[in-house]
Order: sequence, then C-alpha cells, then structure tokens
Amino acid sequence: MKAKTALYFLAAIVMIVTGIGCLIYLSFNIVLQIIGAMGSWALFGILIFYLFTSVPAFQGAGAWIARGLSFWKTGEKSSVALNIEQNLNAAQEEINSEAKGIIPYHAKVEWISKASYLDTNEEAVVIRMREHKENPRNVAYAVIDYISKGMIPYSRPYIEKPIQVAMDSIMIKKILLQRNKAALDYFLVNVMGHSMATEDVQKYVDIIGRLEERGLFTRIYLEDIKELGLELYPKPDQNAVKETKQYVEHLDTLAKRRKGELGGAGPFNGRIIKVGYVLVAEPQKLRTRGFLPYIEYSRHCVDDGVEVLYLLSRGGKNRAAMKLASTIALTCKMDIVNTSEYEETVDTEKVRCLCIELRL
Repeated sequence: MKAKTALYFLAAIVMIVTGIGCLIYLSFNIVLQIIGAMGSWALFGILIFYLFTSVPAFQGAGAWIARGLSFWKTGEKSSVALNIEQNLNAAQEEINSEAKGIIPYHAKVEWISKASYLDTNEEAVVIRMREHKENPRNVAYAVIDYISKGMIPYSRPYIEKPIQVAMDSIMIKKILLQRNKAALDYFLVNVMGHSMATEDVQKYVDIIGRLEERGLFTRIYLEDIKELGLELYPKPDQNAVKETKQYVEHLDTLAKRRKGELGGAGPFNGRIIKVGYVLVAEPQKLRTRGFLPYIEYSRHCVDDGVEVLYLLSRGGKNRAAMKLASTIALTCKMDIVNTSEYEETVDTEKVRCLCIELRL
C-alpha cells in the first residue's frame, strides 16, 4: 500500500513538473514570437528610415511625408532638409558619372547656426543652416556650402582663389539650373553677381563656362585636378598652384576650337599634369588612312611623357572612336578608365559627343 501511494505521489510530481515545464515552454515561445515580430517590424522601420533619409531616390518621398507633418514645426524643417539632401545627393551621382570621385562625399543637412564642414569620418559634407522662411535662399546656400567644401576637397590648396570661385560658381549654377530655378535666381542676383566683381574671377568664369559648354569642365579639368590633389595632399606646393592655373588656360584653347577647325591644343606636359588629346574630328582621315594617324600620334604623346589621353569625338564618329580607344589602349599599354557620352550644342544643333579617358 505504501509503495503504491509513493508511486502515485511520484507520478503526481512528474505531472506537475511536466505541466509547469510545458507552460514555461509555451510562454517562452509566445515571447519569442512577439520579440521576433517586433524585431521584424523594427528592422523594417530602420530600413525605411535609412532609405527615406540617406538614399537620394527615396529622400524625395521622405520630404513629401515630412511635408504632410508640416503643421508640426519639426516636420516642416525635416521636409526642407530632406528635399535639399535628395537634390544634392542626386546631383552628386550625376556629376560623378561624368568624372568619378570629383564630389566624393554625400550631403547631410542640420538646422543649426554654426559653420558647415567636411566630415571625412562620416564621409559627408555637413551643411549647417539657420532656419529661414525663404526656401530658395536655403537651397542656394546649401548648394554653395556643399560644392565649396565637397567638390575636389583635396585639390583646393593647389588652386588659386579666383579659379576656385569661378569653378564653384559654374558648378552651383549647373546644379540649380537643373533642380531649382527660384534658388538659381537667388544665387545669380545675390551671390554670383557679387563674386564676379573682380576682373580675375570674371576671366575664369568665362573660361570655365566655355569648358562646361564643351563638356570638358568635369570630364577633363576637374578629373585631372582631382588626381593632382590626391597625389600631393596635404603637402604645400606652389608649383602645383601655377600648374593648375596654366592648365585651365591651356584647356581654353581646346574649348575655343570651332567645328571643322584643324589643329588645336597640343599636349600639356607639366611637372604633375601630363595630358594629351586625341581629336577624332576628320572623317576624311578616318576613311582614307583609318586609325593609323591617331595611333601614331598617341604613341608619340606617351613617348614624350604624357600619362593621360582624352579621346574626343562627335556624332557619327563616336562608334569608330570606341574601337580606336581600345586599339590605342592596347598599343600604348593604357587603361580605359572612363567613358562619358553627352550632348553639346554645335552651331545651334545638338550633337552626341564622346569623351574617353585613357591612363597609363
């Protein structure tokens, strides 16, 4: 009898412990499912927040959402900031497609009355703005800060101030012309007009304006100045300052070259910048002699110390120019590092152009 009672008692203990264990296990699973669901939503929320605040294609949508909350002061400010960031980061992608890395850092807007700065650790140009009810002014000054601090940042110690002001002005005008006409008007009237008051700035605005019209500003000038800065920074070099000035004036000779005009700018063989240009501009030469004259000229440039060749062509010669670039790369042991197609207005007619960059 005692043994049977003990057996029943033991069975009861086992059943109670098993029941408690099942309850604990069931509760634990429920908690895990709740945590899992919350974690999924949290991850989803983090992803959405990142997209709407950091990816240019989504920042515009984030600005619209924030605008819907504009009755709330923070929502209004967030809408303006996200809209500015979206426009600047989209412009960065477009400009870097013309020449890789000339604007290496993305934009980040903060509402605070301190100076904007370049944060290399965060890889961003932090644009700090005072709150202002006139949005075109906000946009104009955001672009000014972004370009003056974020475009070829390591090359600026090697560029004279008038050239810096001119190249910034042309780039700011280019961005605002495509994205915000009201901010462009504000910039032209209140900023650019004052910055061009000196004769030197006006001279270089004219030169860089011609380079931009011909598609040479970003694809050639900024590309080579970027490489110079990456090679020299942070070491001071007054000879490099002279060379960047000579180079922009040298390129102006190429920019002034008219359709059908023979000759043009020869190679620029400086101490640091060593560049030549292959102009595929004579259909007759292509038909009668093929690639041979261009290959011979390219080999001659490289033998004389040129380290970079830009092959430039227009219209119907573009397809042949692509094949020619591959042949020059093979013959001169160079790499094709960038190929950029763009439109240029020639005698009131828009023409498809090609710029191919080859480097040793």
